[in-house]
Amino acid sequence: MKDAIESLIEEFDLEFTSEQRDFLRFLYENLHLEELSDKEQHFFIDYFYKSEILRNMAAFALELADSMREICENIPAIEQAERLANGKEQRLYYESKQQVARRQKLNRQTIKKGNILYIPFDEYKKETGPIIICLEQTNGMAAYTDICKSMILPLFMNAHSEHRDLYIVPYDCQIHVHYRFENGRINLSDFKDFIEYKTKGEAAVLPVLHFVKGLLQENQHCKKADIIIFTEGTPIDGQHLVGKQAKAVLDEMKRKYHAEFLVIAMHEHNFNEQQFWFANKAFFADDAIQ
Repeated sequence: MKDAIESLIEEFDLEFTSEQRDFLRFLYENLHLEELSDKEQHFFIDYFYKSEILRNMAAFALELADSMREICENIPAIEQAERLANGKEQRLYYESKQQVARRQKLNRQTIKKGNILYIPFDEYKKETGPIIICLEQTNGMAAYTDICKSMILPLFMNAHSEHRDLYIVPYDCQIHVHYRFENGRINLSDFKDFIEYKTKGEAAVLPVLHFVKGLLQENQHCKKADIIIFTEGTPIDGQHLVGKQAKAVLDEMKRKYHAEFLVIAMHEHNFNEQQFWFANKAFFADDAIQ
């Protein structure tokens, strides 16, 4: 029995290799192209056939997806093993911190009127917030742009399965454009622009963090937001990331909008962990880009 991709390809008088069919199938599944109209699906296949950049991105993303999934699945186990290795005192320390944080949050939210305590349960009503990808697009990142975009492709699947909006924010020293994919669903015009978008210059992180804060304010009822920063690792305003103003902004994003930060740096030797103190996790793409 033919699958959807084989049936669609037959409608075109185009030659696809078996490898290209696998790449297209990967995109079809991860970008949920079955939700598009027939006309939009035909547009996407024609674009895929003509765009060497997109085909190369799909090839790299297909190779990388399984590795990234395995890494992400192993992180909780690694963190738990680390705590166990540190012994009983360390485990009690983490448990105590969590209990204190819960009590403090409950105290802030509880209101007393007369002899009645009003305890809000709006936490249970909150939905998981957006995935926001900050993609450095600079002279220093020119050689890695396509690879970084390849890494982003599987995140459409994550956003879609979790019913989360996916934002992509390219940046250099400022923000020129951003893309919003509601619930991880593809908008072909924005997707094509994202694939082909490039800029030059140097990178500054503070402007993109302020922009992300604005996006979070639009989603302020969420209980979690994931911010993923792709960077060469040497922003021109790196020294300001450790300043009071930046610390206040980042602390507010973590506290008020439950933001978690992941940094994907192109080279480990360029990464300054003091400047990216706010990151919950950091991945290094050295092996992937070789």
